[in-house]
Amino acid sequence: MTNDKARRDMEALFPGHEKNDALRAAFLAHPDADHYLRLMPDLGCRIPWALVAYGPETGRCQGLVVGGRWSAAGWDLSGRIVLFVQSPTGDSGFLTCQAWEQQLVLIGTVPGSTRHPDRPDAVTLLGHVAELTAAWHADAEITRVWHTWALLHNQPPFPQTYAEIAFGGDVLRGLVVGGTVLADGTWDFGQEFDLMVEPDVILSLDGRRATRCEVLHGTREQGRGRG
Repeated sequence: MTNDKARRDMEALFPGHEKNDALRAAFLAHPDADHYLRLMPDLGCRIPWALVAYGPETGRCQGLVVGGRWSAAGWDLSGRIVLFVQSPTGDSGFLTCQAWEQQLVLIGTVPGSTRHPDRPDAVTLLGHVAELTAAWHADAEITRVWHTWALLHNQPPFPQTYAEIAFGGDVLRGLVVGGTVLADGTWDFGQEFDLMVEPDVILSLDGRRATRCEVLHGTREQGRGRG
């Protein structure tokens, strides 16, 4: 697969990937980027790059979130947010706004691999997400069990969280396909959970033994409204 085809495939699977990539590169090259990275040192590492739409319905624009309130469930798009934006002419800058003023809507995220030297690039990670998701859909028994569980717990029809789990020097990446969901709809990584690491391999892991857990795509939240 050529790099161009991989990018087209990623754009089809994960809307906004190309724009996210372009804004991310422009942000990191901006002379004021270091200021925002000092304020949010985990941006591009533990925190994925998030692309949002903003502005009135008659003239929606897109921006990269570089500041605001971050939690395990993702960016808080109901409060104050700092966006890195770029005009059609190439001029770039920062927009600080209240979410309600700009009608912010999340378009998509890209794993924070840019500043993480031991992690594959974003296209490789998203390709792994796509591969695992396709394998999950192809397994009738796994999907049946999930759908039964999802109906009981008000969850989405398919897994949406791709995570990186470290046990000392051993690092695993995969799709979270089972476990305990907290009252706010987020995965409890402090308990046992199931991680699909390969199309035919699902591991049962004890989160209490993990030394690190990072959500690389999606959020810890499995689609239910926060409490």
